[in-house]
Amino acid sequence: MNVFKSFMMVAVFGTLIVSDGAFAAAASNATQTVAGGGVTAKVTYLNPESRKEPRFEVVLDTHSVDLDAYDFKNITIIRNDAGETHSPARVEVKGGGHHRTATLIFPNLSPEAKRVELVIKDVAGVKERTFHWDLR
Repeated sequence: MNVFKSFMMVAVFGTLIVSDGAFAAAASNATQTVAGGGVTAKVTYLNPESRKEPRFEVVLDTHSVDLDAYDFKNITIIRNDAGETHSPARVEVKGGGHHRTATLIFPNLSPEAKRVELVIKDVAGVKERTFHWDLR
């Protein structure tokens, strides 16, 4: 598939799945997906209109990796272009085994921040899966 067709598929469908986990989906979408190491990570920014307690739903799915060993509080951070990095203040987890869902609640974002990234670290051999959003 050529680059133009790949770009058009992203433009039409709005989400890009990358098998290596090398980069995340288009930055403007509330939900983004990255696949790698046999695990698909889908992240939805639940309250992008607010800088108070940013909330993200993270869904990890696989058919080959036991996901119970991953502690969302230790493997996720947010960082922004204002220089802040935060671990989740609260984590609400559902599911287990091959399908886990967590709602991550972070400390308030700086009023100066224009962009935020959620990073999932060291899952199934993928060093970082990064999801980007522009703030309003």
